[in-house]
Amino acid sequence: MIFEPQMYGRKFWALSLAIGIAATAACSGSSNNSGFRGTEPNSRQFNVDQSLASVTFSKGLAVGNNVNLSLAVGSGAFRPLNASNNVFYTITDRGPTIPCADSSSVTGLANFCDGNAGSIFAVKDYAPQIIKWKLSGIGAGLKLEQTEVITLTDSSGSALNGLPNNLTGARIEKAYDNEGVELLPSAKGVDPEALVQLSNGSFWVAEENGPSLLLVSSTGEVLDRQVPAGMGNDFTNDPNGAADYPVSDSIIPAIFAKRKVDRGIEALAISPDNKYLYFFMQSALDNPEGAAADSRIVRVGKLELNSDGSANAMAGEFLYQLDSPSRFGIKSTGDGDLDGNGDFVAQSEVTINEAIALDEDYLVVVEQAKTVSKFYRLNLANATNILDGVWDSTTTSPSLEEQTAPANIKFITKQLGFDSLTMPLPAGIDPLAENIEGFALLDANFGVVLNDNNYGIGGVSSVAKVLPIGAFVVTATAPIEPYLDYAKSSSFTASGATYDMGAAKVVAADSTNKRLFVVNAQSDAVDILDITEPLSPVLASPASLDLAAAATAAGISLGEPKWVTVGGAYVAVALDNVNPQEKGIVAVYLLSDLSLVTTFEVGAAPKMAIFDLVLNRIVVANEGVPSDDYSVDPEGSVSIIDISSGVESGVVTDIGFSDFNIGGSRAGELPAAVRVRGPSASVAQDLEPEHIAVSLANTKLFVSLQENNAVAVINLADNTIDRIIALGRKDFGVIGNELDVKSDNAADIRTWPGVYGLYQPDGISTYRFGNKNYFVTANEGSPRTYSAYNEQVNANQIPVDNSNPSAADAADPSALGSLKVSSEDGDTDNDGDIDEITAFGARSFSIWNEQGQLMFDSGAELAQITNASLGAEFNDADTSSTSNGAGPKSIVLVSSLNRIYAFVSLQRAGGIAIYDITSPLGVQFVQYVNNRNFGAVTGDEGADGITTFFIDSKAYLGVANAKSGNVRILELNSGASTD
Repeated sequence: MIFEPQMYGRKFWALSLAIGIAATAACSGSSNNSGFRGTEPNSRQFNVDQSLASVTFSKGLAVGNNVNLSLAVGSGAFRPLNASNNVFYTITDRGPTIPCADSSSVTGLANFCDGNAGSIFAVKDYAPQIIKWKLSGIGAGLKLEQTEVITLTDSSGSALNGLPNNLTGARIEKAYDNEGVELLPSAKGVDPEALVQLSNGSFWVAEENGPSLLLVSSTGEVLDRQVPAGMGNDFTNDPNGAADYPVSDSIIPAIFAKRKVDRGIEALAISPDNKYLYFFMQSALDNPEGAAADSRIVRVGKLELNSDGSANAMAGEFLYQLDSPSRFGIKSTGDGDLDGNGDFVAQSEVTINEAIALDEDYLVVVEQAKTVSKFYRLNLANATNILDGVWDSTTTSPSLEEQTAPANIKFITKQLGFDSLTMPLPAGIDPLAENIEGFALLDANFGVVLNDNNYGIGGVSSVAKVLPIGAFVVTATAPIEPYLDYAKSSSFTASGATYDMGAAKVVAADSTNKRLFVVNAQSDAVDILDITEPLSPVLASPASLDLAAAATAAGISLGEPKWVTVGGAYVAVALDNVNPQEKGIVAVYLLSDLSLVTTFEVGAAPKMAIFDLVLNRIVVANEGVPSDDYSVDPEGSVSIIDISSGVESGVVTDIGFSDFNIGGSRAGELPAAVRVRGPSASVAQDLEPEHIAVSLANTKLFVSLQENNAVAVINLADNTIDRIIALGRKDFGVIGNELDVKSDNAADIRTWPGVYGLYQPDGISTYRFGNKNYFVTANEGSPRTYSAYNEQVNANQIPVDNSNPSAADAADPSALGSLKVSSEDGDTDNDGDIDEITAFGARSFSIWNEQGQLMFDSGAELAQITNASLGAEFNDADTSSTSNGAGPKSIVLVSSLNRIYAFVSLQRAGGIAIYDITSPLGVQFVQYVNNRNFGAVTGDEGADGITTFFIDSKAYLGVANAKSGNVRILELNSGASTD
């Protein structure tokens, strides 16, 4: 078991994640560089521009620009593991080219390609090269020199070129020379993008034209060209001149011929024992043509090699999921890869650029959008092998690339090691440029990174940077992920539990005494389970906490228990007054004998109570809900119970929001986007604290104000409100934020321009990464629906401005018209109609920095993932598509093997979604589990409160299922072989 029992937020202690992971002895040496042959790397950058040619562009009698070209050396890089750490190789691509679409600005001539798509080959006979480099010197005297150039040739010794191939089964581009003359395709044409060297001195080279893999001798001769099945004849019988080297099409599946133009095999890696060659497509296949522009699915091949390094057979084909563009830029700060309008770049900009194998199935890849580069650790061992299956058929429809979350497919595990946006580079090193395509590890700490400067056409230099990236990406073993399995789970249902009556809403664990406390709203009780055997829970004795004793001690009549929490030697319960508009209480019991210790009066409608991280306080979110007729609307508040001198001596401080009322001392600090909507309500009355989390430094509280679409930040040092953060809205009209808005027993997950969602989080947690605080929200959504005030209507019931692109669909109940929306939001110009249709909830979970800037949102992933698992039943049998989709409800964070994982309960869909959230820019989906049987109406329904706990060194997840009324306990497997 390799889970760390440290809480995150309200559940687990936490260790702050500093940037970086301690380097271990892996791949090429130890972390102190001892034992290396060569030099001692240190952070340096080298301009490696070399003059290539001076080219004048002309078209007939018209003469255009003269352009000075430099050599582009960084299309790929590799350091042989059996060589000194100061030696590495790079490769050039097909030569200097200009897209016809951009030709006028470079050539100085209009219509250079006669209106055709294609590329201009400025040096038409350019021959791709392998270049050997050597580092020498130490410290500031570190030098980089070129020691060998190997030109790629055919069997007769003739140099290859970079022209397109004459292919019949794949798309090719037109080629033009610097005089505008169309060039014939050539069997000698290759577009190298990556290389590795075998222990026998020969090379494998990946190229984009075919795409293909070339086995190349140490002197540059092509010994074999592996092309997709059915493509060999295009080379051996090319009417423009057959290939003068061996060509094979019996190994690589034919589906790889469906690569996009200029998007072939981009990255290559060799296992240290030279048994396996891994190749990565640069982006999704064009499969079918023109229909997969926004696909994030990239195919990865695993090729078994013979002892002489030649190709034997495909050993596997796996799927890598690219990050969405939203994970390369931060709109709220304007940082990272954004377009000229401040929006995220297109998905087509995101590519895989380079790869390294540290061991069999353990790799590192470079993923990039424009200027932001990410270095991911990969583990292929548990990924689904799709080789020779239905997804390799060119007739499968819809194709793999048309899927978002293909059913029963496990993607390659990826964990972010380094990103160039949030992690600083050493002093004196310039930011990483676009097109980082070369990366070679020099040792366990340092690597060399190179950009492809496109031969200087755009004025960019070719730069080699020696950086301590190895320390971030090299670990002793491949990344693993935690997982849940219902085969290792149990369920407990209280006697008399009735469907949809809330018999299990919140859970809290006492690992010491092996008990689980369950808020049973049906019985107005806190049930107690004996979890001595966690997978065989039974009712404990006593079977419930004595809430009547708390009522007597407090001198009130109790309503519903709302929350239960465990801290130190105590269990505390937040309890409503029988009149929820009156003050409630928190009752505290000893864990040793479950006797009542004391009660504390808190604000109206206490919704949640937790202990702070050092057990000096109990903090309570008091929702302050109004009566149904709004005749009474108490103020929302946060109660801080100081128990530092003992529970019996606890002192309560209530923190209200009256200073933010109109005319109040802090009224000007309230963001205009904070929703204050209740009839005649003051700000203090309208703000409704829902859930609460403590920062890992134990200095701040983050309080979700769900109906107000906001989060309050409270300073624990002096019990004051630091600020109120307006969370804003989510645009459902952009790619990546799709949703289903119809309850029609079908899945129609698509964008809706002009439609937005309020985040309105319910659950909230906190964590720390890179010495910065973040809070995480489960964006359930919550309209106010009282008899005296109901803001929720169908979209066809609001007057939508005709300028809204979805106005016509909003009027149609069979289109957008049944979506539950706000009647109070979206009139941006105050003319009485709705300009922006606004729904409740973002149907996602989000990560925000401490200032409230959005760092990550899961977009449409919860819908796509649950749809892949559940089909058309995905939104609670499609009944919640018109409201809040999967219904993300609660969130708990767990630390395992230096990673932070979020477990998100989905109240409407049911089940738990797991994400790796260690870095806000490297968030990855891990698993979704759900045991509902929609036909038989069995399984867990209404996943609500969740908690994690440890019994006998094993980790467990407890889930309260409010609808089915049961508590599910699942063993939490870290993914390590020792589990």
